[in-house]
Amino acid sequence: MKVTLDREGKNIVRMGLELESEKALKAYELACRQLSGKINIPGFRRGKAPRNIIEKTLGVDYIKREALERLVPELLTRAILDENLDVITEPEIDNCDFELGSPLKLNAKFEVRPEVTLGQYLGVSVDVPEAVMPDDALDKALQSVAESKSSMAPVAPREVKMGDTVLMDFECKVNGEIVEGGKAQGLLLELREGAFLEGFCEQVAGKMPNTDFEVEAKFPPAYRNKELAGKDAKFSVSLKEIRERTIPDVNEELAKEVGYENLDQLKDFLKERIGEEIKQENDMRSQRAVVDAVVAQSKVDIPETMIEREQNLLMHQLKRYFEQTGQPFEEFERSDEFQSVKDSKFEEAKQRVLTSLVLGAVVRQEKMTVQDEEMTPYIAELVQRYQVPVEQVARNEEVRRQIMEEVLTNKVVEYLVEKATIKFVPEPAHEHGPNCDHDHEHGKEKAKKADSEQKSEAKAEAKSESKKDAEAKPAKAKEEEKPKEKAGKKGKN
Repeated sequence: MKVTLDREGKNIVRMGLELESEKALKAYELACRQLSGKINIPGFRRGKAPRNIIEKTLGVDYIKREALERLVPELLTRAILDENLDVITEPEIDNCDFELGSPLKLNAKFEVRPEVTLGQYLGVSVDVPEAVMPDDALDKALQSVAESKSSMAPVAPREVKMGDTVLMDFECKVNGEIVEGGKAQGLLLELREGAFLEGFCEQVAGKMPNTDFEVEAKFPPAYRNKELAGKDAKFSVSLKEIRERTIPDVNEELAKEVGYENLDQLKDFLKERIGEEIKQENDMRSQRAVVDAVVAQSKVDIPETMIEREQNLLMHQLKRYFEQTGQPFEEFERSDEFQSVKDSKFEEAKQRVLTSLVLGAVVRQEKMTVQDEEMTPYIAELVQRYQVPVEQVARNEEVRRQIMEEVLTNKVVEYLVEKATIKFVPEPAHEHGPNCDHDHEHGKEKAKKADSEQKSEAKAEAKSESKKDAEAKPAKAKEEEKPKEKAGKKGKN
């Protein structure tokens, strides 16, 4: 087999393949024999019909397609391995010339992993802002426990005001007809500006319990039910009562109610839990600082296509999160902030791809691998979380590959941190303005919960969205960098 390679751009490779006519003919004849065993041809037993009869029955072009389905992946895999190419996208076949008696000619195009020039990656020195336990952390944790045991109870009738929680029944009509799902009984609603439908809560405020009245409101233009979007609605409301949340006192009784012998034991548990959270936060900050330092000292020219694919994946995850939480993504797309969010996702995608490429280079440089026993705890976690047989997880190649990547990424990060010199320094003071979006729980990003949920869901589905765009069919072809900064697959380390 003859192989020619032409490079264009930063990481595009065009491959030309030419397979000898004899070998191409053998692949065609093999396809004939396999097909003859699957079809019924009058006058012949299965698998015994001669080639000319099979060709007359199925057609030469059909048999060629069957032969190519098996042959092309094999040829590409062999060529990629022989040429030692680090492929990260599925090859695109742009020309295939298959004539019996002549050499098979094939042209394909794909992307290869950009070359990374590592700087110093062992023994880097970093300063890490240290997370410390806030003075009021224990009080807030105790208050959170108390709030978890709060209850709603009716209060004496009075005029309803914004901020109250009310119990009501209602019936919603549009154009004089009750809409589907437009009845509710025993609805608890906290009266907040913009809650429910725009202007609804404000019209309930000022009313008295045990009264009936009508409220007029308009469904938003981007309402999920397109038949109601932008339409005026009339609600017949029966206001039952005002309810008030009662939070129990932090005392011995509360501690026993949540399963502890006394209040001191509850406090000890909360202190330990907060301490663990602080340690985890400092570990996370250390890892991030070390990885950032290693990345900063490395050089790599990232193709725009890799960043765009990662950006599309991040936007898809964002859209899915909107859908899961019942928020109209289409409305967000029309908002003023959409473009700025999309731009920020581009920068995030760029950093993710860069980090992934550098970590992958370290993995290959250090010749790191993953052993089966290192994957066992991860498999056990999935088995427990999703209540599936361990064999089902262990046999699923997609799940195993994801687990292997996670183990490998954790392994290389831990290795870099172990070799680094880390100095904890006081955390800079944070100015809290009226528009501050800072998460005060040890500096964690607000989006982390959504990100974690998406990661768990991806494991459950045993699918990685990035692989849909980036996974190559040849056995050793590489996949695109993962949104979670994957270091690379075991087979290429």
